[in-house]
Amino acid sequence: MTNDVTFQHKVEALGFRFLLCLVGLFPVKACSNFGGFLGRVIGPRLGISRKADLNLRLAMPELTEKERKQIIRDMWDNLGRVIFEYPHLKEIVRTDRDYITVEGIEKFEAPEIKDKALIFVGAHIGNWEVLPMTAALRGYPQTIIVRQPNNPIVAAAIDDIRTSTGNISAAKGVEGARASLKAIRDKSAVGILADQKMNDGIEAPFFGIPSMTPAAPALLGSKPNAVVFPIQCIRTGPASFHLVCHSAIDFPDDANRGKAALEGMTELNGIIESWIREKPGDWLWLHRRWPKEAYRNLKENS
Repeated sequence: MTNDVTFQHKVEALGFRFLLCLVGLFPVKACSNFGGFLGRVIGPRLGISRKADLNLRLAMPELTEKERKQIIRDMWDNLGRVIFEYPHLKEIVRTDRDYITVEGIEKFEAPEIKDKALIFVGAHIGNWEVLPMTAALRGYPQTIIVRQPNNPIVAAAIDDIRTSTGNISAAKGVEGARASLKAIRDKSAVGILADQKMNDGIEAPFFGIPSMTPAAPALLGSKPNAVVFPIQCIRTGPASFHLVCHSAIDFPDDANRGKAALEGMTELNGIIESWIREKPGDWLWLHRRWPKEAYRNLKENS
């Protein structure tokens, strides 16, 4: 990592660590509320919010302009909270605190999945960072596949938090693929967020639009020694969440890997879409999720 570190990286990392230390001095719920306040006030005024508006017009064309603005405001509120909850994540996920409730965790102990690797699939909804950390403290440490920040020092600091409850992190790409296969061979667990665009994935419908989608959950889940569980994170208040462990998805163990991936990810995309529609302000609408043609057609028809 040393050869890749620049002076700018060091300055950014210093600011990031200062923010973590400063925010960590205050009570967790107060920090969450303050982050939400900053998000609501600043976020909607930023130019990037236009991308969120485009995404909403594509995915949910039935919304009025007023409804879209409210969802964008809610999204920034949630994102601000996520950022200011970072220094407190280890406290939030503790089993002797009342910040998190979990529903359906007994599904992981069903006789039919005994001795199988578990693949937990979530999305950028609520505070997605609590998903693997909570699971690890409840007996399910996992290899989490993450997109690392460009700054290697900041990436290491975030990794220290993510892995503090017993997880292992691996970067998306070749490293993540190898780590996932090793976890499956070891009958361990893998954590994946599957709601963002992946150019080298497969095309599957998302909100009715053909979209490049990560194929890993379906390809891994179609293996006979692995099972996929969608895990939903619902924000219930400042630094408070309800996690729902949904029933396992039966991905086809098909000789045609492309067909298996398409069928599996179509089902999984539908599940994630239902979560977003349930609380659209809790999803990260800032990612350019759909193909360029979809955005171009939207602008041409506006």
